[in-house]
Amino acid sequence: MIKFKGNISRHMELKIGVFIVLMLLLNFIGSQYYFRLDLTKEKRYTLSSSTLNLLSKLDDDIYVTIFLEGDLPIEYKQLQSSTKDILNEFKMASGGKLKFQFEDILADKEIKEKEAILKEMFQKGLQIERPELKPDEAPTEKYILPTGIVFYKGKEYPINLLKREFGKDIELEINSSIELLEYEIGTAIRKGIAGKEMKLAFTDGHGELSDIETADIANALSDFYSLERINLNLNDSNCYKIFAADVYNNPDREPFTILVEGLIKQLKTYSGIVIAKPTQAFSEPEKYILDQYIMQGGKAIFLVENLIAEMDSVAKYGQTISANYSHNLDDLLFNYGVKVKPNLVQDIQCHGIPAINQQTNRPGFWPWIFYPLFSAVDDNPVSKNLENVWGRYCSTLDTTARKTLKKTVLLRSSPRSRVAAHPVMISLDILKNQQNPRNFRNGNQISAVLVEGEFKSPFKYREGMQRKFDIPFSASITKNAMIVIGDGDLIRNQVSSDGKIYPLGYDRYASSQFSTPVEFANKKFFLNCVDYLCDDNNLIEVRSKEVILRLLDKGKVKNEKLYWQILNMGLPVFLILLFGIINSLYRKRRWA
Repeated sequence: MIKFKGNISRHMELKIGVFIVLMLLLNFIGSQYYFRLDLTKEKRYTLSSSTLNLLSKLDDDIYVTIFLEGDLPIEYKQLQSSTKDILNEFKMASGGKLKFQFEDILADKEIKEKEAILKEMFQKGLQIERPELKPDEAPTEKYILPTGIVFYKGKEYPINLLKREFGKDIELEINSSIELLEYEIGTAIRKGIAGKEMKLAFTDGHGELSDIETADIANALSDFYSLERINLNLNDSNCYKIFAADVYNNPDREPFTILVEGLIKQLKTYSGIVIAKPTQAFSEPEKYILDQYIMQGGKAIFLVENLIAEMDSVAKYGQTISANYSHNLDDLLFNYGVKVKPNLVQDIQCHGIPAINQQTNRPGFWPWIFYPLFSAVDDNPVSKNLENVWGRYCSTLDTTARKTLKKTVLLRSSPRSRVAAHPVMISLDILKNQQNPRNFRNGNQISAVLVEGEFKSPFKYREGMQRKFDIPFSASITKNAMIVIGDGDLIRNQVSSDGKIYPLGYDRYASSQFSTPVEFANKKFFLNCVDYLCDDNNLIEVRSKEVILRLLDKGKVKNEKLYWQILNMGLPVFLILLFGIINSLYRKRRWA
């Protein structure tokens, strides 16, 4: 027991002793159990209900290894700390089933060993970063791995913690990445436990993008959904073959009626369908099939354009003129609250094409105003915190004033953009002159929109169409959602002449030109679209979480640096001296 002199009683000694024991006991309990109260304004450390629901489905231990470890710049330490915090929340919510560790896999490795590790990481799709250098700093061989791997039931799923965006300050990138930590980790876990009980279908039979053109996005979607293709062309023999047995077994019924009814029933088995760049007209019965699918709760994503404009024609002839598509979906979409306009977006904020500049006669990679780069629209969970999305010959969208429908813009052009009405002359001569920003003042054009609310069938008053088919007719649906995108090529991946499939959003020409991977967020954006409509876990809502990074004013810090250094170093010393002087005078006066 601690002994005290003076007038302190033995009762006080006992109180202090009990207090010390309690503090030691609380420290021991705290080291064994993780507990924290979330007092932040934006509740950054509180997991969403969708994440909690996801973790409740774990039926085995899950292991997470994060490679963001070692000697890190201060910005990355903040990301590391936030990742540890969120993983601790995951661990608690999973009842201890989730276990995690941080590992510096490059520590004490020779150059060849590092190269082999980095190559393996890259092949797994993991991010490799180099620290940003100040002007007076020498180049370094250090690498930063803001990545991790989730291990579940013998399989591994990569995580990239840092979301890069060209031209954005690293502190803002870190903050955006912290906002998405719960979503990114949750998505990797979702891949592990996905049972693929939900089915998706790409429509076929109307000139839609082919299997090979959508191979990469289909592969990404197959991590979560069971994927199929369905032919909706009633005049196509491939469509008829599926229902040939039904036609044979019902000789007294009209084969066409059996076909329509069969397709409507078949569509009901899908949680969502994707109509990707149709170039042939849908007939009225085929539109009726689509409408009844939507009226019965089916989710749909329309990727439609109203003008034909392909880069192959421009490359071959040096120019081309836009032509009308005849998909015949305009009236259907207009009834659902969206109008696809017959025009093309031209944007100064754009991607480029490889070409020989006819003015300088130099080969290079030149800005192409018909390839707009759509910036993220941060007021929705689909496109929030996304990097640029690459568009190619996009039509703009307009929305109708229907009060029962809510419209949310997902993609829009930059403020320095405009629209070109049909017919549009597309020529390489555009590369001869630099674009004048004064001519691009009709910006913020809508190219993708989410429509939610009450939908009404355009066939409600067409009783002749209803009587043709022996199935219940749905005139409306109180609550449903769909997404319309004015660019059919948004989900088309590049394919080499030998059949090699490149990742969606990756431009092999730009990557070759700049000797570094050039990739856009098309895949992430479309996956978010599908998840928003179809994911029963509703994990996409986590993307809306905001974390406010309260940064210091760099200019003020620089100007007032000396003042704050003196204050922080001198004030504590001054206060201690002042306390010593006052205490000394007090003791002299009391005990004199």
